Amino acid sequence: MAEQKQADNKLKNMNISICGDVCSECPRYIATRSNDIGELEKVAELWFRVGFRDSVVSAGEMQCNGCNRQKPCGYGLNRCEQSGKGNNCGECPSFPCAKVDAVLEKTDRVAEECKTKCSATEYELLRRAFFGKREILTKISRTVKPGE
Repeated sequence: MAEQKQADNKLKNMNISICGDVCSECPRYIATRSNDIGELEKVAELWFRVGFRDSVVSAGEMQCNGCNRQKPCGYGLNRCEQSGKGNNCGECPSFPCAKVDAVLEKTDRVAEECKTKCSATEYELLRRAFFGKREILTKISRTVKPGE
C-alpha cells in the first residue's frame, strides 16, 4: 500500500501532457528550462534524425515549455470533446478510447523505429519522455478510477 501511494505521489509531481508525454523528462523541455542553447541544438539534430522534424531547426524553434490545451496538439487530443474533463487522457472517464489507442499504437511504432536511429543513451531519454505513455496514462486512470 505504501509503495502504491509513493508511485501515485511520483505521478503527481511529473509534468505530464494530455497524451501522456512526461515533459519533465524531455530533453527539449529540460534544455529550454535551463536555457542551454547548445543542448537545444543537439536536440534539434536528434529530432530530425529520428523523424520528429523534417529538418534541423534552430535552437529558438526547439524551445518548449511543455504542452497545454492552448498549444496545437499533433494528435488532436486537445480538441477532444472529453478533453476538459482532466489534465490528461488518463483522467478522462472515457479512457481508453479509440483516439488514445491510435496515439499509443503510433507511439509504439515510433519507439521501435527510434531504436535504429539513435544511441542507447538517446533512446533512453526518449523512452522516459515519450514511450511510456500507455503505462503512465493507465496508472493515472487507476488512481482516478480505483477498482476498475
